[in-house]
Amino acid sequence: MSDASEMTAELPVMPQDSPFVDVRHASRRFERRMSPVAAFLARLGLDYADEIVHAVDDVSLRIGKGSVLGLVGESGCGKSTLGRLIASLLPVSDGEVRIDGHRMASKAEPLSRRELLRTQMVFQNPMASLNPRQKIVDILTEGPIYHGLIKRRDKNEFAAALLLEVGLPPDILSRLPHQFSGGQRQRIGIARALSVSPDFLICDEPVAALDVSIQAQIINLLLDLKEKRALTILFISHDLGVVRHLCDQVAVMYLGRIVEMAPTEALFSNPVHPYTKALFEEIPRIRGGHREYQPIKGEIPSPLTPPPGCHFHPRCPRVIASCSSLAPPQSVVGDGHSVSCWLNVPADPTQRK
Repeated sequence: MSDASEMTAELPVMPQDSPFVDVRHASRRFERRMSPVAAFLARLGLDYADEIVHAVDDVSLRIGKGSVLGLVGESGCGKSTLGRLIASLLPVSDGEVRIDGHRMASKAEPLSRRELLRTQMVFQNPMASLNPRQKIVDILTEGPIYHGLIKRRDKNEFAAALLLEVGLPPDILSRLPHQFSGGQRQRIGIARALSVSPDFLICDEPVAALDVSIQAQIINLLLDLKEKRALTILFISHDLGVVRHLCDQVAVMYLGRIVEMAPTEALFSNPVHPYTKALFEEIPRIRGGHREYQPIKGEIPSPLTPPPGCHFHPRCPRVIASCSSLAPPQSVVGDGHSVSCWLNVPADPTQRK
């Protein structure tokens, strides 16, 4: 076992010690094989090789039942891929995902129908995720009918109740998705996710394409549904203001790895990782006086060739020698607050977990 793995800290979990969602060292790689011509040239000694995208790299996180975890980071850092791994829409390359103790996306342990249905996703673009040729009543009841949760004769009544729950009138059942606004379509997408009575909802930037006033309505709807249905939610977003309002806990992701994770207010009041600090510096603030804007230097590296050691070290203003050669372990820096940064690794080995 490597020194880094021996120093891995206990992952924080909110609000309970027993996690409802438990992601353990999950990775996802996408591989594109060389063409026959490129393979031939590679055998001749030319610089050709298979391309491997390291989309998610050794991620571990936990979500307590009934809580909301926000997942934030720059575009292209792997947030959506991680959400799809947890939802079993993509298999993991390494590691595992457990929902309420049941291992997901595993051929060795087939899941029951209930276990498959208990996790649902709400996507960023409802116009792309809703079938444009289906009426709303069919969009909302196709899944429940297929899985035997309702009878076909009850579909109108069932769909009308779902629409009322998400704040839409029941007289729209015979309409098509293009007849609605973006906010209304997103409510329909949420209703579809709720139609199979999930316990866990993964929201992949569900308000990114909406006006600010509509965003607030959708966020309040999610909060109401969380309380009413006792939902556990993974909320993927790049909007830090929305995340602060909605989430109990926040995980910060950079180039496929979680670099910091903490209760929401603890993270916003005391960010520790240099990347988290730089990310929070970009939040607009209404205050007097001059403020000098300092963007993060450089571009996010390609996941085809991620930097060795800490992935952030080529852009970090506080880089030290260890950063460029060894991936930092997780260290506990506060109550439920962990960070992966060599600047915060305890000097005393007995304090490393």
